[in-house]
Amino acid sequence: MVQAADPERRAGFARGGEVLCKPWVSGNGKIFRKRDFTINMRSRTVTCPAGQVESFIPGDVVEFNPAACAQCPLRGKCTSAATGSGRTLAIAHDEQLQHRLRKLVASPSGRERLRERVKVEHVLAHLSRKQGRRARYLGLRKNVFDLRRHAAVVNLEAIHRRASAMAA
Repeated sequence: MVQAADPERRAGFARGGEVLCKPWVSGNGKIFRKRDFTINMRSRTVTCPAGQVESFIPGDVVEFNPAACAQCPLRGKCTSAATGSGRTLAIAHDEQLQHRLRKLVASPSGRERLRERVKVEHVLAHLSRKQGRRARYLGLRKNVFDLRRHAAVVNLEAIHRRASAMAA
């Protein structure tokens, strides 16, 4: 998530709002992923699949004990770090939010709630396809006008599709 949005997100939470999105998914190829580690947000500890425990501060990178990692039978599945280095794991500033979102995605009711976003995301995809990914003009005012113009076109196309479907 973007760190610049943190004050706005905190203010939204303070007003009773919530974030409803898919969590960040990290891909590590064939080695253990972050989800294979047990992250305890209350005690601020992370436990590796072999049972080694390290403490963390949100926003930092946790490095497990290199000596323990060197002797671990799961090292080949856990890290590709050079000998003398332990496995590292990045803990995001908003790790607690990411943890909540992972739980949400894991439940059937959470996945159902995430499907509510599909309508909005499809409209934004149509708008992006019409307008493009980059701003056309210099200056905020002209680009806001361009965005609104393209949004109006997308809305008119949707109205036309519905009218055509009703006429048929």
